[in-house]
Amino acid sequence: MRILFTVEFYFPHKGGAEFVVQQLAERAQEAGHAVTVATTALPERAAERIHGVSVESFALSGNSVRGVSGSEAEKLRYKEFLLSGFDVVINYAAQTWTSDLAFEIVSELAQRSRMLFVPCGYSGLHNPEYKAYFSELPQYLRQYHKLVYMSEHYQDKLFGDSVGLSDKAVIIPNGAGEEEFSRPAAGSIRSQLQITTPYMLLCVSNHYRAKGHAFVLEAFRRMGRTDTTLVLIGDNPGTSAVSKLKQWIFGCIGTCVVRGALNSRVRMLQGVSRGEVIAAYQEADLFLFGSEIECAPLVLYESFASRTCFISRPVGNVPEYASLVRLVATPQSMADTANRLLADPKLRLQLTEQAYTAWQQFYTWDKITKQYLALCQK
Repeated sequence: MRILFTVEFYFPHKGGAEFVVQQLAERAQEAGHAVTVATTALPERAAERIHGVSVESFALSGNSVRGVSGSEAEKLRYKEFLLSGFDVVINYAAQTWTSDLAFEIVSELAQRSRMLFVPCGYSGLHNPEYKAYFSELPQYLRQYHKLVYMSEHYQDKLFGDSVGLSDKAVIIPNGAGEEEFSRPAAGSIRSQLQITTPYMLLCVSNHYRAKGHAFVLEAFRRMGRTDTTLVLIGDNPGTSAVSKLKQWIFGCIGTCVVRGALNSRVRMLQGVSRGEVIAAYQEADLFLFGSEIECAPLVLYESFASRTCFISRPVGNVPEYASLVRLVATPQSMADTANRLLADPKLRLQLTEQAYTAWQQFYTWDKITKQYLALCQK
């Protein structure tokens, strides 16, 4: 099959959506399919083929609510590319130019290609700015052959059900790669950072305010311990110097860096390799997650795969795994829960083994890719 994924950003840009699409695209290519990704042009991406996957870049940005930036010629080139004869087109994530421009021609696309749409949560569903967007959305969704949700109970699935699209719904979760987590890490973050405390806690997410770094840092402070180090791994998001500067001003990275500098037991890492991230997972005792907006966070499944206890606000689909994680509502409850788990290694072991078994059975990328490919062939 000729399969096209569309996603706002792609490798080497770091983020959840781009990582998921990279996993699916590369594994589909390895299974013998011709796979292409259509995405935003990045100055740091020189290659037009990455690990066997063709990458077609477009000088476009934004979405239909904020406005799609770029020339009319480039928008037309994108639409013509979508119509150029793919067997399957998978639009990944709503509220992005890649999907919003596809909506404008989805009726014609659906006559030529099998159309799949992965909403990724509808983060703007309750934002008044997006009221018209979501009132118009059902007419486009009806043109897709299947709508892929990551959760049976999250708001994107409930929205689809409410407008009569239950028959198009398919549930395929996120996951973690067995080739990354089923073998020892190549290095040691503890050694690299000279961490000597008995316990190491971890948070992995980029420096957007909604990722809740302030929540996690406050919880860590309230734990009141001197035997524990918190490692926060995340990049300053942005694809240009201007956007990175805006994040320093309006995002959380400036605050995080300052708070980290004031506490020797908080280590802030940026620009680290994937291998270093895996090493951090495998050496951490707990993962603290304070995010405010998620759909199916990758870090949940990566914690399962690395046997790391997961403590989180009840965000996205995380509450569906209540028997495998610990849910908290405030920094104080996160601090109290973390302290209890550190004091109870038997309970930590029980939770992590149950989560690891669930990951092996249901949440490896190989299993998830096969579900997508089966959907492509129907």
